[in-house]
Amino acid sequence: MKKILILILFLSTIFLFKSNVQAESFVESNYINGEFINKVKDNKTYYMTMQFIKDSKGRIVYCLEPFVDFKTGQSYEEYEGDLSGYANLTKEQKREIELIIYYGYGYGNRVEDKWYVITQYLIWKVVDENANIYFTKTLNGSKIDKYINEINEIKTNVEKHDIKPSFLNDYNVDYGKSLIIRELNNDYEIVDANIDYYKNENGFQIDVVHESGKIGFRKISNYYENKVMIFDSANSQDLIRPGNVEEQVYNFNINVKKGRITVDIRKVEDVYTIESSLKDTCYEIRNENDIFVDKICTGDEYLVYTTDDLPYGEYSIEQVSVGIGYKKDDNLYKVTISDKDINPYIILNNLLIKNFIDIVKYECIGDECLFEEGAIFKVVDKNGDNVCDLITDKEGFTFCEVGYGTYDVSQIKGKDGYTLVDSYKEKIVDEDTMHRRELYDYLIKEEVEIPSNIFNEIPDVYEEVRPPDTKIDFIRYDIILGSLFLIIFMIKKIT
Repeated sequence: MKKILILILFLSTIFLFKSNVQAESFVESNYINGEFINKVKDNKTYYMTMQFIKDSKGRIVYCLEPFVDFKTGQSYEEYEGDLSGYANLTKEQKREIELIIYYGYGYGNRVEDKWYVITQYLIWKVVDENANIYFTKTLNGSKIDKYINEINEIKTNVEKHDIKPSFLNDYNVDYGKSLIIRELNNDYEIVDANIDYYKNENGFQIDVVHESGKIGFRKISNYYENKVMIFDSANSQDLIRPGNVEEQVYNFNINVKKGRITVDIRKVEDVYTIESSLKDTCYEIRNENDIFVDKICTGDEYLVYTTDDLPYGEYSIEQVSVGIGYKKDDNLYKVTISDKDINPYIILNNLLIKNFIDIVKYECIGDECLFEEGAIFKVVDKNGDNVCDLITDKEGFTFCEVGYGTYDVSQIKGKDGYTLVDSYKEKIVDEDTMHRRELYDYLIKEEVEIPSNIFNEIPDVYEEVRPPDTKIDFIRYDIILGSLFLIIFMIKKIT
């Protein structure tokens, strides 16, 4: 008993389900007065008075097979939107027919009955190119040319529909600039985008372009409330109902023309220094319109700096401040960001202020001076660290090249028996001032020692000593004393 009840319920469910499935049905509607067409194929003529065919909701449909009779009450297999499953037509035929019925009867002001006739005529011409299909004056009458202008109107709409839009290009935009495509207006919709945008009555717009991107768009087909649909029957005429067509998606690229400038700020210290500093060495970058772009300032050491993204173009780099102990760079450097070089690299060398400490050394006896060879000097920095040792040549000359700073110069060795010069300072702050000194060593004075027997005998030789720093004649006291001793000796001998 239970099995019987279950079976009854199952069959009832199936019956209810089937009863709720509404299969589409079609009927021939009224004839269209005065509209006659002949269709000729294989020497056989089919003639007819044109009439509407409509679905159960009163929507018009068109015949797809010129030489197949329409029969009511048949079942159909349906293909909506994507008509790839309907194999009776090629892809190109389907597309052309979709567009014919989109722009045909009911589109715009095409609401007169003649537009249904024209649309059906064009569909049959596409389906069977080998058939001879034409309008007649009467039923199975003579061929006439009819609706030439109307046919051309629809054909023009169809031909232009899938033409690539004139604005379908790749767009190159300077970084940070705006992009407006006015043609991409409300007749189109964006279907794919990886970049921020907005669209209004003025078209497609990006206010500030920072990144490259891709935009996919298509025409808006919203004239109908439904998609186009094919009804395929094994026993009757295949039918097609107008609807919105599947639009082709177009893509264009937005290429941001941008790059970066890398500035390599270095210091060139080819001589000794401890008092210089690269800190606060600053450069400004300006674009070709002399508008400020960026400012770069170093710390104590060298710096490699890369700017943010910049538009293509020429840029100038100028030093606006210089670190302690370095020369001001008055050059204006130019770099260009372009397809050839999107990341230009420039090295900016900061040159140290440097100069020479020169010494010309003399050895002197009194007023007579000669170049002193072999005199040794020591140069030390402000911390007392040795910088260089100097030894004079045959011409008494020696030198040392040093960088910005203050240095102590001391003589550590000279000619035996001669004085040494006092230490002195040299301050290097520019490259124009000459730091040359003429230095003198003098013969050291020797004291005369009087012998104990000076009164018993007259010395044969006395050493002559001349003080170096006076121009007064030296008085020979030894001769006067000798003469005095001789007179005293003679007086004693007489008495």
